[in-house]
Amino acid sequence: MRKFLARVATLTRKIAEWLVPVLTVIKLLIEIAGKVANCHDRQLRVQVSVAR
Repeated sequence: MRKFLARVATLTRKIAEWLVPVLTVIKLLIEIAGKVANCHDRQLRVQVSVAR
């Protein structure tokens, strides 16, 4: 039973070591996408104000 728990712990640690950088990259991409969307939203508002 101890060997099984040790394997599970090792596997969990390896998954966490791999998952943390991947999730960090995904978070950064989401933040960049949000900033780009905000820029486009501002540009559209300016274009609508100028058109009026």
